Amino acid sequence: MKVILNDELFKSSFETGRSMIMTLSPDRLLAPCYEAMGKKPKAERYGGWEAKGISGHTLGHYMSALSFLYSVNEDEQAKKLAEYCVNELSLLQGENGYIAGFPESESFDKVFSDLQNFSAGGFELAGWWVPYYSLHKIFRGLIDIYENIGTENALRVAMGLGDWTYSTTSKLNNEQRERLLKCEYGGMNDVLSRLYKHSKVEKYKTASLFFCEEKLLIPLSKGEDILTGLHANTQIPKVIGALEVYSNGGADYLYSAAQFFWSTVTGVRSYAIGGHGVAEHFCGSEEEPLKTNTCETCNTNNMITLSSKLWEKDHNGKYFDFIEKALYNHILPSQDETGMKTYFVGLAPGNFKVYSSPEDSFCCCFGSGLENPFCYSKLIFNYDEDLYVNLYVESALQDRNVSASLKSTDENIMTFEFFGDYNGKVLFRKPIWCKEFKLEYRDKTYSDSHNGYVELNENFLKGDIVKIHLPRKAEKHIKKDDGKLVYFTYGEIVLAEFLGNESCPESDHAKGENDFTNQELIDIVPLTNTDIKKLDGLRFSVDGHTLCPFYEIIHGRYRIYFETE
Repeated sequence: MKVILNDELFKSSFETGRSMIMTLSPDRLLAPCYEAMGKKPKAERYGGWEAKGISGHTLGHYMSALSFLYSVNEDEQAKKLAEYCVNELSLLQGENGYIAGFPESESFDKVFSDLQNFSAGGFELAGWWVPYYSLHKIFRGLIDIYENIGTENALRVAMGLGDWTYSTTSKLNNEQRERLLKCEYGGMNDVLSRLYKHSKVEKYKTASLFFCEEKLLIPLSKGEDILTGLHANTQIPKVIGALEVYSNGGADYLYSAAQFFWSTVTGVRSYAIGGHGVAEHFCGSEEEPLKTNTCETCNTNNMITLSSKLWEKDHNGKYFDFIEKALYNHILPSQDETGMKTYFVGLAPGNFKVYSSPEDSFCCCFGSGLENPFCYSKLIFNYDEDLYVNLYVESALQDRNVSASLKSTDENIMTFEFFGDYNGKVLFRKPIWCKEFKLEYRDKTYSDSHNGYVELNENFLKGDIVKIHLPRKAEKHIKKDDGKLVYFTYGEIVLAEFLGNESCPESDHAKGENDFTNQELIDIVPLTNTDIKKLDGLRFSVDGHTLCPFYEIIHGRYRIYFETE
């Protein structure tokens, strides 16, 4: 399915993301892998996280992002770069299948040569910084390239990694396994299960089960909320992987765990913008602390992935209600005009966003941020036996079975026009924020929904048009844990007030992810009333303060949550 973005907001973000990723040097990203395998690199490695023990993880994100870029518009440059990385890794890969951005002798060998005594903690395994987490990123990049581009060599290199993983982890007894799993390991269960799906080699399935952590997943499957205080983005990939293992023949409890995890994170732990967490960790249920280090961006990237995978199971529109909120209000505002990415999106009133630097960041959110712009068009439509319209973003759909376009005629009406005949079902998501959603087709009106969708089942002809009514309202919402704080939305869009650049640094690009998290905030006047009035376009007024979409505020101070008298 090919989807062309016509919406200027998403199209601009896509083009910025593409321009930025094309400035990266694959040889510099590959440099840690050369060094890890005892070879002289072709170029100097990047700084930031790529100069540390977690090196190599950005290469994996880069490979995944290139594969997504190719999958949405057959970008030949993206394909060329992706296959170059695969070929280089193939040449570097050890005889035992190992390939990563750090030496096996300094990390994993210390585990498997001393199974009785190796140390493990949240971010440390035998003295090394999250080695499986970093390895997982390259593993995932290889699988993504195979799935999205069809590069057979990518599958061969991934199978080598799978062989190495099975041969090493199969040595551990239960106590040693539980100890090893204390250290963040990314989505190792996900990539191994996907590898099993493509290869049908049984040992990869066995290895995927090794990384399904019962101490987390069984309580979740029983509806036990055990998340408070846990490192958030350690858990999300585990759950994504559990769902993938379930999809490839795993136990039912894995699906139940993923369902409950999604419900509690999106339902009682997410902020207005769809992000969650403070200082990377889950808050308590129904808590929304307003700090400068809320909402780690790669968490939201992973929650969108989990939502998409859950949607594939039951096609419930609630998953895209979350995806829509997260895309408009966290992912779009997380990239600036240069293509740099946010780590945290702080929601303390008066905060300003901080972006990565071109040479000295390369953190996790920069890596996942490389992928974000190339996922927009993949989320608008889904087609299996029926066609689903999930996001109301101006675009054109080209598929062998159906060709159509989504266009805006005004702020609250879109049209879905068929460019060819189509006999079948089209299901339009009824957004949770739109109480008066309806469709008009051939002089009839449709508004009854099931699972969040209004269904049309017709013999559609070329030139047929479905009119989609999406009346938006400006609404006030009360903060979960403090009735004196409110925020405002207009349909799917979170509104914010731009507060200027008072005492902001000369540059909001920073080397470290925690730079400026101790920033001093400015004094802000509370609201004396909370009546919201529409001005023009997407401009609103509350108590004399002008509000606009949060995604429009790139640099400078802002507030989303407003204190009231």
